[in-house]
Amino acid sequence: MALENRKKRTDRLWLGVEVGLGVPLLALAVMILVIYTRLLGDENLLVYLFGEGIPSRMLSLATLCNLLPFLLSVYTDRYFTARGILGVTVILAILSVTLRLVF
Repeated sequence: MALENRKKRTDRLWLGVEVGLGVPLLALAVMILVIYTRLLGDENLLVYLFGEGIPSRMLSLATLCNLLPFLLSVYTDRYFTARGILGVTVILAILSVTLRLVF
């Protein structure tokens, strides 16, 4: 019975939304850090990050990182959490396509 209660506490839609936003933000932070360490001395980080097609590509890669928590949620039968992750992933994918059209 205790396992079932713990499963219900971790199977929430808003937890999925938080995970769905947190994982891509963490991935974006890691990508920006890696890019910053690889830039040459005369290049500006902001100029590179807002270059042609870079924002949508980075957001697409960050959104792809939601695959692992989504699959873990489905595998452990936490379907409400998976719904939250999937909903945020769809919103981020639409934002990525919009960025691709704008930038």
